[in-house]
Amino acid sequence: MSTRKILFIVLPLLLLLNSIISYVLFQSSYRVNESYNTMLTRVLLYQQVDEQVQLQVNYISQYTDQKDSSILLQLNNNEQLSSLQAQLQQQPIDRKLLLGVTSYRNLLSSYMSSENTLMLMLDQDSSLAYVDYYNEIKQLSSFISEESYNLISKELSIYSGLYQTIMLEISDMKQSGIYLLIATTLLSLLLAYWISSLITKPIQQLVSVAEKISHGELTATLPRYSPNSEFYILSDALEQMKMNLMKIMDSDKEALQKDKQLREYEIAVLQNQINPHFLFNSLNVLSKLALIEGAEQTSDLTVTMANLLRYHLRQMDKPVPLRDEVKHAKDYFYIQQTRFRDRVHFIIDIDEEELTTRVPVLTLQPILENIFMHGIEGMESGATITLHIYGDKTYTWIEISDNGSGMDEQTKLNLLNYDSPSEIPLSSEQKKGSTGIGSRNVFRRLQLIYGQQHAVYIDSTIGVGTTIKLRIPKQQELKLTK
Repeated sequence: MSTRKILFIVLPLLLLLNSIISYVLFQSSYRVNESYNTMLTRVLLYQQVDEQVQLQVNYISQYTDQKDSSILLQLNNNEQLSSLQAQLQQQPIDRKLLLGVTSYRNLLSSYMSSENTLMLMLDQDSSLAYVDYYNEIKQLSSFISEESYNLISKELSIYSGLYQTIMLEISDMKQSGIYLLIATTLLSLLLAYWISSLITKPIQQLVSVAEKISHGELTATLPRYSPNSEFYILSDALEQMKMNLMKIMDSDKEALQKDKQLREYEIAVLQNQINPHFLFNSLNVLSKLALIEGAEQTSDLTVTMANLLRYHLRQMDKPVPLRDEVKHAKDYFYIQQTRFRDRVHFIIDIDEEELTTRVPVLTLQPILENIFMHGIEGMESGATITLHIYGDKTYTWIEISDNGSGMDEQTKLNLLNYDSPSEIPLSSEQKKGSTGIGSRNVFRRLQLIYGQQHAVYIDSTIGVGTTIKLRIPKQQELKLTK
């Protein structure tokens, strides 16, 4: 359950509990006030009825003595007494006072009936007929006065006992209210601590993991939360951040590994350049000497060898146009042809527009070298090597094929497995003529430089020959990492 839902449930429950306690206390106080007001209303009614009856009796007494017609008008106006009688009829009666209040109401009704009869007689000016009714009214007024005081006394006595009972209940309710207040306070504190723990504990856990990640400990395990919790989103975001950091670090490691391997390949090339400057100068001397002695073919071969060596001295971190690689391949083939003579033929089929594509140094010559050493070494005649370069809008395709001995599936897989340390085994004679740069190293360099854009395809059959296809992406500027 989310923290928001917990707050929406707990806080209204606490407010409801406090409201119930306040309502119960308020109801107790309201009962006391209500009973007091009811009792006070009845007491005032008894008192007002008694006063009004005595006032009416006084008016009658004055009229019989003075025969004043203005007093008779006041006697006829008994609406206030009728109103008091109506209010008395509406008042609730305590069971303990039911008999007394009923008798009191009957006395008031008898008085008002006798008073009305007396008023009729006074209007007829019968001087003796009203005496009996006058005496009856006086007697009834005396009874009403006495009964009013009795009822008032009983009301106060009953209310005194009820008041004490209610006050005891209020005292108990106050005590219970204090206990409930203490209980709700403790409950509120416990709930506050629980809710704060629900918030602070996950935050502390996430902060701890974030600190570990900031110190490079990317293997730190993130706590798991319910999908309905707000902290699930934070934990998931932190997990995504951790995964992204790991991907970035892996990418950086891979880039560093590529740079390291590329430098290793460059070092391997440089290590195989045995005293290149001395050898280059020596070849120039041999070429001049052969030309002086009339050995033109030897001179041409020496010049070609010097050009080949000069090309090997180029910086490995700078790309070259494919045109230079083709020229270098031709020079290498010329040197090999002096050895194999008519046993091997070199066929070139090149789209001139593709020769502007820039490629790494020493892309073609190592592949040709492997073809001579492993493909056509044992052929007595009819060996053919074909270099076919073509392309489209996106890629330049380099296809090198031979009709040599071919290779089995395992050898082909070894060539395409760049990370394997093994290379095709060379004989001692082959090692003497090899530059030490294998075809697989070429494939690996292309992978490091171009990534997924490059592709290498090998089609080979034992006794038929081998075809190697290189797919090179066309780029306006190629940057090699050194």
